[in-house]
Amino acid sequence: MTSHIRGGRAEAPLGSSGDAMIQSTERLLGVGLYSPFEAALYAQVRPQLVSQWLYGRQGERPSEAVLDPQLGITKEKIVTFLDFVQILAIRRVRNERDISLQKIRQAYRRAKEEFDVLYPLATQGVRIGVFGPPRRPDRQTVFICLKKKDEAEVQQYFELSGREHGNQLIGEVVLTYSRFLDFDKDTDLARKFTIFKSDYGAVTMDPEVRIGEPFIEATGYTAYTLFNAYQTEGTIERAASVYDVSQDHIRLAIDFFAYVGPKPAA
Repeated sequence: MTSHIRGGRAEAPLGSSGDAMIQSTERLLGVGLYSPFEAALYAQVRPQLVSQWLYGRQGERPSEAVLDPQLGITKEKIVTFLDFVQILAIRRVRNERDISLQKIRQAYRRAKEEFDVLYPLATQGVRIGVFGPPRRPDRQTVFICLKKKDEAEVQQYFELSGREHGNQLIGEVVLTYSRFLDFDKDTDLARKFTIFKSDYGAVTMDPEVRIGEPFIEATGYTAYTLFNAYQTEGTIERAASVYDVSQDHIRLAIDFFAYVGPKPAA
């Protein structure tokens, strides 16, 4: 049986170009690095949505970004692990409730200011309340609550926030993916995501391991490395022998890419 689990800008350059390069490299260590196509693959959304949510949309129907990218607006459009986790949250909100991106953006920025956090949708204990008429998404409002552990306190926050806008709490968005997240005990920020599980094991994403690419902890190899070995060698047995891993690890990698789809070319 297989269970499928469908989350700042650079500092000023130093004195020399070499120092600037070192500084630029250091700021990327441990944050996870993905292209918008890779982030979309792992989040199971269209690449256009990742770009729209992180960078806005140009053209005939322009729109603002929903999130503030961790690394700012870069030419390469790098998506970090915390960006990815917040993309998972937006996907959940959009799938569970027909809430406009504008309202999600407003809630996100209000939460950043009110709770003084940089990544509201990647912080432990995030709660998302929806207010308004149950059958009128166009009149519903979203509030994000953070760092309030007591259930009664969360309820009070939501109710007071809702009353300010003349609404009643009609429900919360259930972030089902969050139970597959591990959080840093000091920062409360997401630090690891179990993206896939099967009888053969688990595939995880850790920004401090393999720059955040999905990997199989028991082996130390990325899922793509073992999947590519299977494609190259032609059989599960030969791929397992080449990398000195169990055949179940190869099967896990195969199942993972059957789930997410083909990895985009570099």
